Amino acid sequence: MIIIILLASFVVIRSYADDVGTFGIRLVPNKMIENSSGVLEVFALYNGHIFPTKIKNIAFSSTDSDIVQIEGLEDNDTGFITHIKIKANSPGTANIVIAAPGFTSQQFPITVYDDEIAPASLLIKSVPSTFSINSSPKTGYFTIELTNKNGLPVDAKTDIPITLATTNSKTVNLSTSQIIIKNGQYYAIGQFTVGQTGSAKIFASASSFQPVSTTIIVTSSNAPIIQAYVYPAKINNFATSNAYVVAQLHDNSGNEILAKEDIPISITITNSTVTGLVNTSPQDQLISSNSPLIIKKGDYEAYSPIEVHAGLNGTFNIKLSAPDGYVVSNHTAVPPGCSEISSCIQPASTTLLSTPIQLTTVTSQFLDDKSAKLDILPVLATGNSELIGIMHLEDAHGKPIFASRDFQIEVDSSDSNYLSIKPVSISKGQGVVPVFGKVGNTAPPSPLSLHIVTYDDTTIPIAINSSSVNSFKLVSDSLVPKILSQSEFPLALYLTDSTTMPTYFPDNYIPTILPNDYFHIDSKKISSGDAVDLFNAQSLSDGSTTLNIIAGNFPTSVSLSSVSSAPAKVDLSYPNPLLANYDNLMEIQVLDSNSSPRYPDTYTNIKLVSSNDSIIQLPSNITISKGGYYSTFDIIPKLPGSATISVLGNNFPLTTYPVKVENIAPTLTINSSSTVLPEETFLATIKTERFGIPLQDMHVDWKVSGATVQNADKTTDKDGTATIALMSGSSGMISISPTISGQGFNSLELKDTIKINSTQNITNGTNNTSSSSAVPSTKSFKINGVDPLPFAVVGTIAAGGILMKKKNVHLFKKISSVNNIIK
Repeated sequence: MIIIILLASFVVIRSYADDVGTFGIRLVPNKMIENSSGVLEVFALYNGHIFPTKIKNIAFSSTDSDIVQIEGLEDNDTGFITHIKIKANSPGTANIVIAAPGFTSQQFPITVYDDEIAPASLLIKSVPSTFSINSSPKTGYFTIELTNKNGLPVDAKTDIPITLATTNSKTVNLSTSQIIIKNGQYYAIGQFTVGQTGSAKIFASASSFQPVSTTIIVTSSNAPIIQAYVYPAKINNFATSNAYVVAQLHDNSGNEILAKEDIPISITITNSTVTGLVNTSPQDQLISSNSPLIIKKGDYEAYSPIEVHAGLNGTFNIKLSAPDGYVVSNHTAVPPGCSEISSCIQPASTTLLSTPIQLTTVTSQFLDDKSAKLDILPVLATGNSELIGIMHLEDAHGKPIFASRDFQIEVDSSDSNYLSIKPVSISKGQGVVPVFGKVGNTAPPSPLSLHIVTYDDTTIPIAINSSSVNSFKLVSDSLVPKILSQSEFPLALYLTDSTTMPTYFPDNYIPTILPNDYFHIDSKKISSGDAVDLFNAQSLSDGSTTLNIIAGNFPTSVSLSSVSSAPAKVDLSYPNPLLANYDNLMEIQVLDSNSSPRYPDTYTNIKLVSSNDSIIQLPSNITISKGGYYSTFDIIPKLPGSATISVLGNNFPLTTYPVKVENIAPTLTINSSSTVLPEETFLATIKTERFGIPLQDMHVDWKVSGATVQNADKTTDKDGTATIALMSGSSGMISISPTISGQGFNSLELKDTIKINSTQNITNGTNNTSSSSAVPSTKSFKINGVDPLPFAVVGTIAAGGILMKKKNVHLFKKISSVNNIIK
C-alpha cells in the first residue's frame, strides 16, 4: 500500500504545456485584392480548442513575396492573438508558413484576387474638337479618364501624373505638359488653344498605361469681310461739313454677322489727284477721321465721321484696312476682272486693302430745308437700336446743302414691329446726320419700306436680315467620356454657328435646366463673349436620361448615362466560435456576383442586426469607404450562447449568419477539509484545466481568513495544481478565496469555507461552493476505500523540502475532498 501511495505521488499528469499545439489561423479580410493590406490572426489550439495563451517565438515566411509579402507583427488588444501584417502584391496564391516552439508548423494558403476596378487604361475626350481659324473661339478643353479592365470608370488609388504632348504645337497649344488625376478622382481636366489651320493630336500617357490621343481639327473657311460704306458721296465745302464712314462685318455670302472679337479697322484718306497726301487723322489736316474704327465683340458695325474743312475742293480716296484673317471691300466698286466681291477674296493670312471709296467736296447753296435723302445700310435683326443709314440734305438738283433752321424729319416704317424710327432731328447748319432705329429680333416676313416725309417725299426699301444668332445652336456635352455613377463631372455648354463651328455667346444667360431623377446640374451665369462654359454636374444614381437645357432662346438636349460595376453581395467574417468577454475582430466586405472581392464605387452603408442582444450586441451601421473594400470592427459578446446576425444594405440581398459564443474560462476545482481541529495544520489544493488539459503557470493569489498560511504555491504546476498549507485558528470558520489568472484567461475567484470543530470530533465530508452551477461535482479517487490525494500531496511537499507543523496525528485520516468547480 505504501509503495502504491509513493508511486501515485510521482504520477505525471498530462498538461497542455506538454502537448504539441496547432495554430488557429484567420485571414482579415477574408478575401484580399491585389495592392491592399491585411492581417493574419494566429492563436493557440489544443485538441481543437482555443487556449488564450500567447504564442512565443513565432516565426513566419511567405512562399512567394511577389504575391503575398509579410510586413511584420502588429499590436492588438487581445493579448493572446498574434497579428501578422501582410501585403497582397499581385494576383495568385501563396502560402504563409508559421512555426513556433511547442506547435506543429503549418502552411496557410492565401489567394489574392484581381483588382477588378484598378485603373487599367486611359480615355481622352476634347470639347470642342473642330474649329475655324477665321471665326471660331480659340479655346477648348479635354479630359483624361481612368477605367478598369472592363472599360468602366474608376477612381485613382494614388495621384497619377499624366504626361501631355501635341503633334503640332502651332495648330494646338497645350496650357501645360502634365496634369494629375488626384487620389479619389477618376479624371483630370486640361485646356488648349488653337492656332494655324491643320490637324493635331493631343497625346496622354502615364506609367503602366497605354497612351491615348484625341484629334483637333482647325479649318480655314473664307475670311469674313469688312464691308465699307461712305455716305454721302458728296458734301458741301461752303463750310466745315461731315460725311460718315461705316464698316460692317459680313460673312462670305454677304450676310451681316456678329464679331467674335474686337476688330480694329484703320482709315486712310488720300487725295486722288495729289500723290503723297495721306491723312490718318492728325488734327491740323484739312480732312480727317477718327481712326481706328473698332467693331466691338458681339456687334456687327462701327462708324466714324469724316470732317472736311471749309473751302477744300477735290476728290479723296478712303481706304479701310483690317487685321489678318479679314478682307475689306467697298460697297460700290468691283475690282477689275472680278464678277463679284467673293471671287476676289484674298487668303485669310493676308491683309487686303479694298478698292478706294471716294468722297467729293462741292460748293453749293448754303442753306435750305427742302429735301432729305436717306442712304440705307444693311440692317441685322438684333432686337437692339441699330444704325440704319445716313441722312443728308440736298437741293432740287441733288447738291448737298445745310439746314437753314432746326427741324425734324419723320421716317415712317411700313411695319413698326420689325423697325421703328423716331423723328430725325437736324440742327441749323447741319447737312448730314446718322439715323438709328429699333430693330426687332427677327427679319420681317415681307420686305419693309420707309417713307421719308419731306419736301419731296420718297419711299425707299430697306432690308432687315435675320441675325446670324438665329442660326446658332446650343450644344451640351459631358466632358468625361464615361460618367461614374454618384460622382461629379463637368458638363460643357457652347454655341455653334450655321457652319457647326463653335462661336461666342452673344449675350448674358442663366440657363434653365429641367430637373430629373438621375443628374443634377448647378446652374450659373453665362457671360456675353464666352466660348465654352463648364458646369458642375453630379450623377445621382445609375441610369440614363435626356437632359433638357435652355439658355435664352437656345434650347438643347443631351443624353447622359452613368455606369458602375456595383457589388452584388456582402460577406461577414468572424471568429468561430466567438469568445465571451473578449474582443473579437469582425470584418465585412463586398463581393461581386462571382463572389470575388471588389471595391465599391461609392460609400457603402451596411446595417447589422443581432437576434439576441443579451448575447451579442452589434454596431447598427458599418461603412465601407469609397476607396476601400472592407471594414473591421470589434465586438465583446456578453454571454455564451447562440444568435443570428442579419446583414442588410441598399441594393444588396439579405444575408444571415448563425454565430456561437463560447466561454473561454478554465475549469477550476478546490479540494480541502470540511472541518478541522483548532490549531491543526491542513492542506487545500486547487486544480486548473480546460477541456481536461491541465493549465500550468496560472497565477494564484491566496486570500485566507481564520487560519495562518504556512506555505503556498504562487503558480500552478504542470499538473495544473497549486497547494496551500494552513494552520487553523482556535475556533470559528476558515475562508479560503484564491484568485486565479494568467495565460490570457480573465481572472476568476474561488471561495471555500471550513469549520473549526472545537469538540475534536471531525466529520469527513465535502463542502461544495462554486461561482458557476454549470459544472457537475467530482468524486475523489480512492484505493481500497482510501483517498490517496493527501498522501500524494504529503509526498510532493516532502520531496520539495517543505516542513509542516502537525498539531494532530489524525490529519490524514480525516481529510476529505471538497470539489468547487468553475468552468
